Amino acid sequence: MAVMKSSGNFQQQHLDWWSDALLLEDFEVVHQTEDQASQSLQFTLIPKVTAAVCPHCGTLQSECHQKRDRDGIRDLPMGQRSVVLRIRVFEYRCSRCEKMFTPPCPAVAPGTHATERFLERAAQLIRHGDIQNAAVFLKVPEKTLERWYYEYVERRQQQPQVDLKPITSIGIDELSQKKDTASSWP
Repeated sequence: MAVMKSSGNFQQQHLDWWSDALLLEDFEVVHQTEDQASQSLQFTLIPKVTAAVCPHCGTLQSECHQKRDRDGIRDLPMGQRSVVLRIRVFEYRCSRCEKMFTPPCPAVAPGTHATERFLERAAQLIRHGDIQNAAVFLKVPEKTLERWYYEYVERRQQQPQVDLKPITSIGIDELSQKKDTASSWP
């Protein structure tokens, strides 16, 4: 006897699948639609963790004061379809110092409506081509992509360089080693 799954369970499995596919580990998909006219996939995401540390006094806050959505955030396209995110952000009021704060969202580039990985891919396309073609490919207005790109490059240049560590071991090419020793044998 076949057991029918409820449509609610199927819908949750569908959303869980999209959560896994998007690879935004701090978020889960709670709604998904497709816009045929603009050939875009649209997702509403919420944070998996609903608590944050107050940046002013360091106190853990778990009671959300206000929720709002950041709309129109561009992410990497999926095939021919662009991906647009709506990310729910929580604003907290610290019970200790009485200050309001919204935790940062590291997946979204500051001052933009794009994810960091979207800007990284756009920068790669621009380095191998130009802004105009990258904008057409990514379905973003050219001037917007230009501004995002230059802000992205400037932000990357301001980040501290990764410390290089001294070499602790050297690999040996065994084939070269055998060739050298084989020629010295009588």
